[in-house]
Amino acid sequence: LNNAVLELEMISYNQKNYDEAQKLILRIDSVILTWEENERRRLERQADSLRVVEQEIQERLRLERKNLNLKSEQAIKDFFDKNGTEHIEGIWESVVTDSKRQSPYRIAIIQRDGKYIGTITERIVTNSSSVYNVGELKATFETAASNDILSVRWRMGNKRTEKAVGIVEGQTILKIKNLPGGDSMLYRLYPKLEDIGKTKTTKTGEWKGNGSGFFISESGYIVTNHHVIDGADDIEVEFILDDKIQKFNAEIVQSDKVNDLAIIKIVDVNFDGVKELPYNFKTRSSDVGTKVYAFGYPMALTIMGKELKVTDGIISSKSGYDGDITSYQISAPIQGGNSGGPLFDDKGNLIGINAAKLNVKVADNVGYSIKTSYVLNLIDILPKSIDLPSSTKLSSLPLTEQIKEISKYVVLIKVK
Repeated sequence: LNNAVLELEMISYNQKNYDEAQKLILRIDSVILTWEENERRRLERQADSLRVVEQEIQERLRLERKNLNLKSEQAIKDFFDKNGTEHIEGIWESVVTDSKRQSPYRIAIIQRDGKYIGTITERIVTNSSSVYNVGELKATFETAASNDILSVRWRMGNKRTEKAVGIVEGQTILKIKNLPGGDSMLYRLYPKLEDIGKTKTTKTGEWKGNGSGFFISESGYIVTNHHVIDGADDIEVEFILDDKIQKFNAEIVQSDKVNDLAIIKIVDVNFDGVKELPYNFKTRSSDVGTKVYAFGYPMALTIMGKELKVTDGIISSKSGYDGDITSYQISAPIQGGNSGGPLFDDKGNLIGINAAKLNVKVADNVGYSIKTSYVLNLIDILPKSIDLPSSTKLSSLPLTEQIKEISKYVVLIKVK
């Protein structure tokens, strides 16, 4: 590029012909376009690498939330002894078939959310001079039509992720095929063949309970009750996105046990955010007699199903149980599973977070909703500042249309 520019300057200085100058200008344009294309490709590769790193961090966090120490092979063995193993879960060692290839290494494969996650159990330095530390992601596996055939994402010696095919042979051999540079093979070290599948006590995907929540930002921050997520190792949110029900992993960001509030955030590589929130986050108290609507998923995992439920009522009092000034008393019916769901007024203003109901043996149709102003303290200490929703779009819509719009931003929260 520099040479072409210099030649162009010489042509100008020597007053040579116009055609030669035009050719040089085209040459300069071509060099710039080639550079731009190469830069675009470089940035795409960088983005792919960052996505892999993000996925690795998320997978490791999910495993560590299970109180599993990924940096201790003995702790992993103890985990398998306590919980049992399924299919390819266990500790595997690579088979060295070529003296020029790197030394053998071990990986622990653990089932997580329908996938099998393989992490390094001892530090290795690859032939590409890359370092894999203990606990670092090496591969992910998903079963295909047959349990003996696996879809594999395998991290090579240079840490580049490649798609491959895994073949399980006799529960003890795992072959990774179609890799650049040749196939790899692992053999199972632990547990013993006769112990595989012995002590598994919980069913995959079995959730212990559910609650409700709602978005306060397009980037995936969700408000719910502290008691909904208290003690949870795994959290999954389910809601309507792009006209279909979708599920994403989430984690606790902030929690306020005293006021029974929590903020969780979707941490899933498949989540790209939601559209602009159509409602207004109202921080001032609403008056007694205000018409209100409670949204949520009561008893969604048992008798009432996963369809969003909406109940109506009024604000009966600006204080809650035993004069608690943090809550409204409302007449809208609330059931188990409604906890954490939003309370809206008839103008589309978000005014509360549904929290509890009074036992019917004491009084009928008495529920409590925490005032939105008490969420602000949690929002102030989020790792990233967010702009609270302030849209007035819903105020002019009929109730049925308001409900349709709000429903897109109310989530079913499942925990275990």
